[in-house]
Amino acid sequence: MANLKDVAELAGVSIATASLALRGGGNIRESTRIRVKTCAKRLSYTPNQIGRTLNTGKANAIALLMMTSVSSADIVRGTSLFYHLVRGVLSVVDEAKHGLRLDVKSHEDPDLMQYFEQVVGARSLDGIIIVPQFVRDYAFIHTLKKNNFPYMLMRPASFGRDVNYVDLQSDYGAQLVAELFAKQGRRRVALINGPAQHLDAIEREKGFLQGLAGAGLERLTKRYGDFTIPSGIAAMKDILREFTPDALFCANDYMAAGAMKVLAEFKLRVPEDVAIVGYDNTDICIGLTPTLTTIDYRAEEVGRCLAEELLALIEGKVSSVQKAVQPFLVERESHGRR
Repeated sequence: MANLKDVAELAGVSIATASLALRGGGNIRESTRIRVKTCAKRLSYTPNQIGRTLNTGKANAIALLMMTSVSSADIVRGTSLFYHLVRGVLSVVDEAKHGLRLDVKSHEDPDLMQYFEQVVGARSLDGIIIVPQFVRDYAFIHTLKKNNFPYMLMRPASFGRDVNYVDLQSDYGAQLVAELFAKQGRRRVALINGPAQHLDAIEREKGFLQGLAGAGLERLTKRYGDFTIPSGIAAMKDILREFTPDALFCANDYMAAGAMKVLAEFKLRVPEDVAIVGYDNTDICIGLTPTLTTIDYRAEEVGRCLAEELLALIEGKVSSVQKAVQPFLVERESHGRR
């Protein structure tokens, strides 16, 4: 059975253009409209979903797109966080009696633009929440904006002021860690960060450096991992070859767990010798000894905010959204008190 993609390919147009031509909408040339309809007829294509959507004007469904690196490992590692994020989205979507489709796509997927064209063209969705991970050329935003398709982005506002987003304020969260170390009189500070191109890693390092500078702590030893326990182990060993810090900030809780394992092997006490703070407030924090002080970015609240604002865009209540959810410090045992 032919689908919209087949019609678009035969007509030599994009999926979004084919959809608009068949629906009679958009600024489409009459010659293009006729060509698309002719191709649809030749392929015996019937736009059933479009027809159903047009009856009410809405599909009553949205998508939540998790963008990853090469594989879906990012999703697996962040299961706890994504669970709370999805839970927040679902609480709003269920109340609004909408459906939710969960998609996972790689940044390197050669068909990524085609995915967005299908989302816009098929109109089987009213809007989309996008959770990007890495710094990339986000040409898809242009596709969504050009077609007036409602969307929300999670994470930093580094995409520009003319996009719809909920900012996690990771820089502010990291600043809280720097201020905590400064108040304790810690002077030999180290950072284990995530991948250099990861959006959270960029913001967390920026905020931590700003916080240290504000406290007069200019010197910082840093290493990069990949948000996993093994990378935290490797980074901590590398740092100890250079010097012994009295304060360590890890850009997520899993790397902090790895670092704590190494410190125990080197007979360095946490927090007496080395204060440690993680980030994300995942379940692993309370399973460590000592329990891990961390930053909570309110994943469930972020999910609710993303869904609420997307529905407001869909319903025409707002034309743009730029919001932030502020993280907070969760004090446990690993940072100690001085």
